[in-house]
Amino acid sequence: MPPRATGYIDPHPWSDGKTVSWRLQVRANGRRRTVTLGTNHEGWSEERAQVELDNILAEIRRGTWRPDVPVAPPAEEVGEETLHVTASRWWKKKQAEIEESTASDYQWRLSLLLKDRERRETPIGEIDEQWVDELRDWLARQPARNRRPESGATLSPRSVNMVLDALAQILDLAQDYKLVVGNAARGKRRRMRVPTPSRFWLEPDMVVDLLDAAGEWEQELIARRRPSQCYGRRELLALLCLGGPRISEAVKADRGEFDLAGGDHWRIPAAKTDAGARVVDLTAFLAEELRGHVAASPARGRQISPRKPMWPTVNATRLGEGNVRRMLREVVERTNERRGEADKTLLPEVTPHTLRRTFASLCFLAGRDPAWVMGQIGHTDARLTLEVYAKTMQRKRVDRDLVWRLMRFADEPEKWSAGARTGTTISTTVSP
Repeated sequence: MPPRATGYIDPHPWSDGKTVSWRLQVRANGRRRTVTLGTNHEGWSEERAQVELDNILAEIRRGTWRPDVPVAPPAEEVGEETLHVTASRWWKKKQAEIEESTASDYQWRLSLLLKDRERRETPIGEIDEQWVDELRDWLARQPARNRRPESGATLSPRSVNMVLDALAQILDLAQDYKLVVGNAARGKRRRMRVPTPSRFWLEPDMVVDLLDAAGEWEQELIARRRPSQCYGRRELLALLCLGGPRISEAVKADRGEFDLAGGDHWRIPAAKTDAGARVVDLTAFLAEELRGHVAASPARGRQISPRKPMWPTVNATRLGEGNVRRMLREVVERTNERRGEADKTLLPEVTPHTLRRTFASLCFLAGRDPAWVMGQIGHTDARLTLEVYAKTMQRKRVDRDLVWRLMRFADEPEKWSAGARTGTTISTTVSP
C-alpha cells in the first residue's frame, strides 16, 4: 500500500508587506508537488488554502486528482459554489468553536436548511432576499421540533429565525471568500416577528402534583411489568424543579457529582456559561428524593457507579434531552387530568426552562437572596433572575408552609418563620 498522501500550506509574504502568495506542498504516490494557488489580492487566505488542500487530499484518496490542472482562483468561482459546499465549510469551522450540546442544535438547523435537494444545490451567489423570504415561509410550515406529528404544531417564529441566523452566518463566510456581494439573510425584514414570551412557572401545589403524577406513572409501568424508558421520573423532575439546572446539565450528571451522604450538594462541572463550575445546594426534600433514587438503583439491585449517568436508560446509556421533554409532556397531561378532576387550575405549557423559573420563584418565596439564586442557577446576567424576583414579590397569597417543606435545607428549622432566611449566604460558585 502506498504511503498516505500528506500536504501543508506554504505561504510566501512579498517584500511590499501587503501581498502574500499561497501555495500547497503535496506529497502523493512517492512524489512531492507544489500547487500554486494565488495571492491574497485574488481572494486567497489561509482558510481558503486549507479548504483547497482538503479537497486535493480527498481527490488523491479517490484517485481523481489531476496535478496538471491549475487551481482556479476564488474570484472565478463566484455564483458556482453551492449552498451545501459553503455550509459544509462553515460547519467545519463552527463545530470546533462550540460545545456538544450547542452543536446538536446547529445540526438541527442545518438539517432543515439543507433538507431540500434543490435548495442545497442552489449556487451561493444566487441567494437573494426573495430566496430567503421563500425559505422563511417554507420553514414556518414545517412540523414543530420535539412535538408529535399528529399534534399539527408547526415551527415557532423563534425556531424559524434560528435557522435563518445559521444561514446568515454561512453567508458571512461566503462574503469573506467574495462568493457573494452582500448577505441577503441579514436584517429584521427577513425574520418572523416573535411575540413577547409569557414566562410561566409552577405554583408550589402544582410542583407537588407534578411529582406525584410522575411517581404514579412509573408505578403503573412496574405493576404492568413493562420496562420504563428510564427509572426515576419523579426524582428527575424534582431535580429540575427544586435544583434549577439546565436540562443539558441534568442529563449529563454522573452519580459521583452528588454528595448525598450529609453534604447534600451537587457539583456541576464548568460548561455553557462564564459562571464556570458551581455547587448546587440540595434542599432536604430534594436530597431525600435523590437518596431514594440511588437506593432504588437500576435492574438487579446494583448501585449506580460514580462514573455512570445519574439518569440512565434501561440499556445503561445516557438519557437524552428529547427523552426528558417527551416524558415531561406526558407527566403534565397526567397532572392536568388529576387537577381537572379536583377542579384545580391546570398547568400551563411546561418546558424544562419553566422548571428553572419555578426553582427561582420558590427560592424567592422562601426568602433567598437574589445573588445566591443567580449562583445556584448559573446566571451571569441578572435580568432574568430579577424579572422572576420582581413578579414573585407581587404575590400576596402563598402557602408558605408548603414552600418551606420543598425548599428548606437540612440545617434549617422544619417550621417556616417570616424573615428567617432572607439574605442567606449559602455557598454558590467554586473554581473548576
